[in-house]
Amino acid sequence: MSRRPSPSADELNSLLGAMLCLRMGSGNRLPGFAEPILIFLGTRAEQPVRMGELRERLGLGQSRASRLCAALKRAGLVEITTAAEDRRASWVRLSQAGWELIDECASALRGEQPPG
Repeated sequence: MSRRPSPSADELNSLLGAMLCLRMGSGNRLPGFAEPILIFLGTRAEQPVRMGELRERLGLGQSRASRLCAALKRAGLVEITTAAEDRRASWVRLSQAGWELIDECASALRGEQPPG
């Protein structure tokens, strides 16, 4: 088995900066495990995701996923809507503030200065 090359100190510093940006962005206090949800939603190109798919892809239980998404909604980072075809199902997507946070973190990861 080949060993993966270790990241450089600069790469680790950039990754830490991006993670801290997600953790503390815009003064919001994020719940634990918020980062994977935000990153997953950020890969969906503004398309809403069914809560069930989010749970499956991230290995979360129903109540934990619902609580985390509700906390992210209170923080203004996601929008949650009820599915018209099945009122028991929900759709989740990043809000404008969520996209701005993702953009800030991507800039931090690239080592760029945040805008403004």
